[in-house]
Amino acid sequence: MSLTIRIAGLLAACLLTACASLTGKTEPFAIYAPQLRSAPETGPAVDWQLAIDTPLASSAIDSTRIAVMPTPGVLQIYPAARWRDPAPALLRGLIVEGFERSGRILGVGAAAGLRADFGLTLELRALQAEVGADGARAVVRLQASLTDYASNRVVAARTFEAATPAAGSDMTAMFPAFETSLDTIVVQLVDWTLAEGERRRSAATR
Repeated sequence: MSLTIRIAGLLAACLLTACASLTGKTEPFAIYAPQLRSAPETGPAVDWQLAIDTPLASSAIDSTRIAVMPTPGVLQIYPAARWRDPAPALLRGLIVEGFERSGRILGVGAAAGLRADFGLTLELRALQAEVGADGARAVVRLQASLTDYASNRVVAARTFEAATPAAGSDMTAMFPAFETSLDTIVVQLVDWTLAEGERRRSAATR
């Protein structure tokens, strides 16, 4: 067996299982990669560029582990499930894709390396399953601030939240609800950011 084939086999195994524990056992887990299913609303294009920071998040959220709240105030994790990337990076990638798919902005990307007119600062406050007497739901909560780089001032801020009922509390049933909540947040954030940025630009040129 060639070295290349052996390395490829090892990499494939790492994607499907966690590292071996001290007892020698492995803990298989599924990797979940949410996809955008909705496009932001159509609207007028803007002629400015936007830099998007990776969202800030608590250590409980800044991870590939998927959080579940079985009772209010208590966070646990799904033992056999992981996000594709740490939650803040995952969300930022979906947001950038949302702006790109809108076709309404001149340029959007990471804060570093982009000569932007506005910056979008984000704080991811919740990305978790919540289970209660009325059933299970996927909750995403995000605080957004839009900064005008010309004046170095925050010109708009808003909290976005989506909570989508799930068919069950296990991750297989919860995942479509997570995708719907993320879709909702991204679409609302894109439309809000473009509207607020354009309002600021129009006011500055009067």
